[in-house]
Amino acid sequence: MKVTIVMRGTLRKAFGAEEKVVEVPDGCTVDEALQTIGINYREVKNFGFVSVNNMRVMISDPVNEGDYIKAFSKVSGG
Repeated sequence: MKVTIVMRGTLRKAFGAEEKVVEVPDGCTVDEALQTIGINYREVKNFGFVSVNNMRVMISDPVNEGDYIKAFSKVSGG
């Protein structure tokens, strides 16, 4: 099945600003989908959270055909 992945915040500089349409196996999790484009969220220092179809989800949640995954960096300010 195909899903679309896009990076937001400071992750855009590190992993690219363009949307990536990737083929993932049925029953794939958000984590596994991110790994198909070389992102291991545990190793990305400023990794914040993910959303699927504009709803915040857990990294271990499953994805479905046509889902739109956004990965966001941590937010900080002062």
